[in-house]
Amino acid sequence: MTKKRFIYGSFIMIFMNIFTRFFGFTYEILLSKILGAKAMGIFQMSISVVMFFLVFTISGIPTSVTKLVAEESSLKNKNNVEKIFKTALKFNFFMSLILSLILFIFAKAIAIHVFKDESMIRAVYLLIPPIIIISCSNIVRSYFYGRKNMLTPSVAQTIEHFSRFIIVIGLLYILKPINPFYGTLIAIMGISIGEFFDLLWSLYSKKRLYKQKIKSNPGDWSGFTTISKFLIFAGPLTISGVFNVSLSFLNSLLIPSRLMYAGYTSNLAMETFGRIMGMVMPLIQLPFVVTSALVVGLIPSLSQQIMMKKHKNIEEDISISIKATLLISIPLTIIFLFFHKSISLNLYGDILVGPYIKILALGTPLIALQHLFSGILAGINLEKSSTINRMIGMSIRVILIYILVGNPNYEINGFFISFFVSSLIILSFDIFSLRSRIKLKLDYVDILIKPIIASLFMIFYIHITTGNLENLSLIGLPNLLFSILISFLSYIFILVITNALPKDFFIKIFPFKR
Repeated sequence: MTKKRFIYGSFIMIFMNIFTRFFGFTYEILLSKILGAKAMGIFQMSISVVMFFLVFTISGIPTSVTKLVAEESSLKNKNNVEKIFKTALKFNFFMSLILSLILFIFAKAIAIHVFKDESMIRAVYLLIPPIIIISCSNIVRSYFYGRKNMLTPSVAQTIEHFSRFIIVIGLLYILKPINPFYGTLIAIMGISIGEFFDLLWSLYSKKRLYKQKIKSNPGDWSGFTTISKFLIFAGPLTISGVFNVSLSFLNSLLIPSRLMYAGYTSNLAMETFGRIMGMVMPLIQLPFVVTSALVVGLIPSLSQQIMMKKHKNIEEDISISIKATLLISIPLTIIFLFFHKSISLNLYGDILVGPYIKILALGTPLIALQHLFSGILAGINLEKSSTINRMIGMSIRVILIYILVGNPNYEINGFFISFFVSSLIILSFDIFSLRSRIKLKLDYVDILIKPIIASLFMIFYIHITTGNLENLSLIGLPNLLFSILISFLSYIFILVITNALPKDFFIKIFPFKR
């Protein structure tokens, strides 16, 4: 029997995500160059506001749709699959209307108390359409994931990033020079533009690929049964999402305000916040290209395997996922550590970003593994543990930010301390939760030591070819990219000769037969 395992589908997503991430990353770089650090800080704060409202519709419900669609598809209950989709789409649409109304009513208060500028009420109004569009697009995307169709949502996200890139960056260059305030409004408007084209393509693809019509059979779920089923699963994830996004939103307010308390000016505090959240964080989140593909594939795959009690397959999929995550995140960490000056100058034209990249580079494997473990725990029905772990970790982060960032002896270093402490706590708790359910055996030499050795060899190779690693801060972008490419090939070479990438590695990851 031919069967495409979840990581084969994830391969498609990884390939598409790399292409999509190229547009997204280029978009963020150009946006930061055009708008500047302060405007990027305001833009990131706008993202925090819209995420605060979106968390009620996208944190748990789409994941539950993926899980339930996967389960019912495995049982060949096509009517229930379509019932889940339609019920969830209607539910999210009406929820998003209510949330949009709340945002509209409190728009002035948000502009005054969050952005400290009443004129930002226009920016708040522009955050209303994304709430409705994203709430609906996430349901359609989750439906495809549940049916193991990774290609369609990947194409949709590529369309989203491409359309936003072309329209927003095009407008900013046509209107250049532009007031940073109006540039920020265009960037916020770009959220709706990209998501609209994403939703349009997804709905068209849904209608074209899955034309199943619901028939009222006695065995079908009722609307109430459908809602109750995905709300039971979505509940813990939504609580976790609301809690985490609320704390992230609080962080967005706390970091600039506590920096000012420590002695920063208002502009310097917002610029520092913009550099970290708008410039550095997108870099250290690059492993999400891999982990996001793995997570959306893991949840339905593990859910089905749990039902069929295929424990060996579960352990194999989790092990390979962890290894793939570390194989990507470890060399990126090394690159950020040694290339931080050159990256800050070539990508952002801002030397002040360099030290932040160097410090937060060490968090790259931490957040990549956190992201992966959230999907693993959800897939093996430990979403409540995942929720508790993140609530504890994020609470500690907020407390440490409040105490340390406002202390003149720590200032922005207080954020770095809080980031690493909370990330290590969450990851440790996730590992403990996983081991309580799955007796997972990992070869730490294979998944950890070998990538580190290969990464160090990669840096040594650069050193002997350039003569001095410090020279990397002076080279141009083409030479920088060439150096990264050559160093990456040397990294792969060491992995191969140390058998970290054995001959059958890709067969295991992308098998066509089981």
